[in-house]
Amino acid sequence: MAKKLLVAVIGHRNSGKSETWKKLFNDKNIRTAQKSERRLEVGQNCEYTNVFLINGSPQERGKKVEEIIQVNYNPEIVLCSIQFKKEALNTLKYFHENDYYIYLHWLNPGYNDTYEYPDSENIIGDILKMDSLVGKRNGKTNSDARVEEIKNYIYDWSKRNRLLKVFSKV
Repeated sequence: MAKKLLVAVIGHRNSGKSETWKKLFNDKNIRTAQKSERRLEVGQNCEYTNVFLINGSPQERGKKVEEIIQVNYNPEIVLCSIQFKKEALNTLKYFHENDYYIYLHWLNPGYNDTYEYPDSENIIGDILKMDSLVGKRNGKTNSDARVEEIKNYIYDWSKRNRLLKVFSKV
């Protein structure tokens, strides 16, 4: 089993990917970390874990994921927005080749999509060949349930892998 975790949200432009991270962090101006992790509160009793966020997909930025994360930086948990395009597989292969387990939500239909669209290029099929768990979620519905699902998954992963920390409220 992989030692690291990628939590990815894949979908078309304006499908709800950034909204997922905004709600997860309870921050309307959430941005990609710059060579550092941030604290994500995931449990009761002030429990948190550190994560690296890539908000704004590598495809939209015109960058490879390794340019965003940096060569020598190796975060345990990465949260990543990914455009639903064939090039998304390059991003996911990077994580797969670097021992990340892939937990992915496919927003279909996305918030601005007019209809549910097919996986005509077998992107999801190719992802399922990797060490992954893929779930299809409706980006048109309220994001609270899927955000809670992601938070619970990160909490369970962090607990199993001894990545949970506790901060004290002063």
